[in-house]
Amino acid sequence: MPQTSTSGEDLADAAKHITTLSERQMQVLALVADGRADNEIAIQLGLSAKTISSYVAHIRHRFEAQSRAQAVALAIRQGLLPAQDVPQEKA
Repeated sequence: MPQTSTSGEDLADAAKHITTLSERQMQVLALVADGRADNEIAIQLGLSAKTISSYVAHIRHRFEAQSRAQAVALAIRQGLLPAQDVPQEKA
């Protein structure tokens, strides 16, 4: 995968390219956005941690994201993941 910058401008450009995900990938992505680890997601969905790791890797590849957080940010910017589904920092 080519190296990409994570500047705001690059994220905005990447967000213009709409990414499609399966229903299962969307479930995994929503749980990643909730801050869940692969093991937690695996238990909740009744899958192996290795399977979840594969899903996350595929999701990152689809978004050309360097991290889980970047994939979540791009999904929000593309409207695939509602911003209200992202946990808010507690004061």
